[in-house]
Amino acid sequence: MRASRNTRKPTVRKPSLSPSRISIYLECAVKYRYIYVDKIGRYYLRGRAGYSFGSTLHQVLQQFHKTGAELSSSELTDMVDVHWIPAGYTSAQEEQEHLDQGRQIVSAYHEAFEQRRESKIETIATEKTIACDLGPFNLTGRVDRIDRHADGHLEVIDYKSGRTLVSPQDVMESLAMSCYQLILSKLYPDSAVEATIYCLRSGATASYSLAGTELAKFESDILALGQEILEADYTGLLPVRIDACANCDFLSRCEQFWRQQAREESWGEFIDE
Repeated sequence: MRASRNTRKPTVRKPSLSPSRISIYLECAVKYRYIYVDKIGRYYLRGRAGYSFGSTLHQVLQQFHKTGAELSSSELTDMVDVHWIPAGYTSAQEEQEHLDQGRQIVSAYHEAFEQRRESKIETIATEKTIACDLGPFNLTGRVDRIDRHADGHLEVIDYKSGRTLVSPQDVMESLAMSCYQLILSKLYPDSAVEATIYCLRSGATASYSLAGTELAKFESDILALGQEILEADYTGLLPVRIDACANCDFLSRCEQFWRQQAREESWGEFIDE
C-alpha cells in the first residue's frame, strides 16, 4: 500500500513593507537592494550613538508603561542605567554625556505624565507592531505609544530623541506618521486617529490628523509606491552618487564598484588607442 503524498502547497507569505523600508527605497534603491534583497546589511551596518541612545529611551519608557506608569521618578531614572546600550559612542565622555541626558529626559517625561493623569487618557499600547492588509502587501509599523482619549479618538505618538522642535507640518510630512494613521484607521474604523511627534529632549509636541480624502489619497499613493518597490528589478541596479552617500554605511562597497568601473573605462580607452 502506497503512503499518501502530501499535496498541500506551501503557504506563500504576503510581503510586508514598513515606513523604514519605504524610506530607504526613496533615499537610495541600491541601499534597499543591499539590505532587503542581497541581505548583506550585517556586514556593513554599524552601531551609531543616536540609535543606541534612542533605543535605550524607548526601552525605558516601554517599561514605565508596562508597570502601569507606577514607577517613581527616581525608579524610572535608574532604568536608564539598566537598559543602557553603549554601542556607537566615540568616547567615554560622549557616552557619559548621553547617559546624563537620558536620565534628565526620562525624569522630565515622568513629570509631564504625572500632570496628565487627570485628563482620562488611557495608554493602550507601547512599542507595538501594527499592520494592515493593503492587497499586494501588508503595511506594518512599530509605534512607540497609542493613547485613547476620553472622546474615543486614538493618538499615535512617536518619540524623537534627537530633536527639540516640531510643527504640525513636520507631522503631516512624516511618512511614518501617515503610515501609522492609515494602519490604525483600518484597525479601528470607528475611531478618529491623530498623530503626534513628541520631542523627548524638550517636551515639545505637535499633532496632525489625516482624514477623509487626504487619507484616501495617501493610501492610494502608498499602494502605488509599495507595488513599485516590490516589482522593481534590482539585478541590474548600479550605484550612483547622491547626497546621502557621505553618511551611508555602504559607501565603501559602492566606492569599490566605482573604482572598478573607472579602471575598466581606462582600460577600454587604452585598447581603443
